[in-house]
Amino acid sequence: MPLCVGVRVSWLRFEFIFLVAPSFSMNSVSRLFFLLPACMLLLAACSNQSQDVRESRFIMGTLVQFTISGVEEGMALEAIRAAAAEMQRIEDVFTIYGTQANAVKAFNASVPGEVVALPGEVDSLLKTSIEVAQQSGDAFTPVIGSLSILWGFSLPEVPVAPPSELDIVTALIGVDTQMLVHESKGWKRLNSQTQLDFGAIAKGYAIDRGIAVLREHGIGNAIVDAGGDLRAIGDHAGKPWRIGLRHPRKEGATLGWFEASGDISIVTSGDYERFFLYQGKRYQHILDPQSGMPAERSSSATVISVANATIADAWSTALFVSGAEGLPLLESRGMQGLLVDADGQMHASKLTILPFHPSAQ
Repeated sequence: MPLCVGVRVSWLRFEFIFLVAPSFSMNSVSRLFFLLPACMLLLAACSNQSQDVRESRFIMGTLVQFTISGVEEGMALEAIRAAAAEMQRIEDVFTIYGTQANAVKAFNASVPGEVVALPGEVDSLLKTSIEVAQQSGDAFTPVIGSLSILWGFSLPEVPVAPPSELDIVTALIGVDTQMLVHESKGWKRLNSQTQLDFGAIAKGYAIDRGIAVLREHGIGNAIVDAGGDLRAIGDHAGKPWRIGLRHPRKEGATLGWFEASGDISIVTSGDYERFFLYQGKRYQHILDPQSGMPAERSSSATVISVANATIADAWSTALFVSGAEGLPLLESRGMQGLLVDADGQMHASKLTILPFHPSAQ
């Protein structure tokens, strides 16, 4: 059995960990890397790597990794190309950034009171988003677009200072799903500050669509990992997928791992992905819809659900904003949660879908 060697490479602000058999050239290694923003795939042995095909694409502002096990390479690559194209399509449909026109941007630019017909896919995800907002006490909301753009964490230029208190208060006026009205011909907003932003749910939806396309191409054992938000189906050469959970404060370290098989989604919201420092204070990108400020109760929030990455994505944001107090509510929705609070303490729901194996600290 070849010895596995770890090589760390920094690229596009992400950290990767490679598991490399020494006999491989670096060109042949290009499909053997694992992104470690929130979760990472931990393979039990290098001897299994020949059964896997891995490809990556930059979609939705993050590196999306596709891992397929147990099928011929050509079949796997064709499936990955189709799944990546579908996920890129979803980004184009839902993004509020860039210059490409879409229905979400048109709605956000509409005159308050004007009815806008949204495509069925957008209409459906908006209804789902409103349901989660209501269930979570608005810890998650799809109408945070004005605040998202104001803070600018997803803009090309990294913010260097927080917005003014007046600007935050102004934007908060529209952060209320009651400002959305659904009519037979479409949706209207009642305030110009009410702007849609699917950033906390669309990645999960894209993962679900990616998995659906892989299955349409005959793939039964795979992981789609979009910057640490992932869904795993089937297994890895007859054994569970082993998935590590990133430590939010120790670079390159894991809190522990899960072993997953069947159809499982593991989605993490963390404060370490996008942030800036201003006058000695750290401002991270997950905003509290109640205060308009970055949420302060958590360092990372992980949600585990059966199959549905869309819902897990939205609830990971809700849990991050709510902190440990949100775990019972999450559990009541049939999902498992793990949360690291702002003081570094770990909290877990009583409901266990996947056992968590802590790393030795």
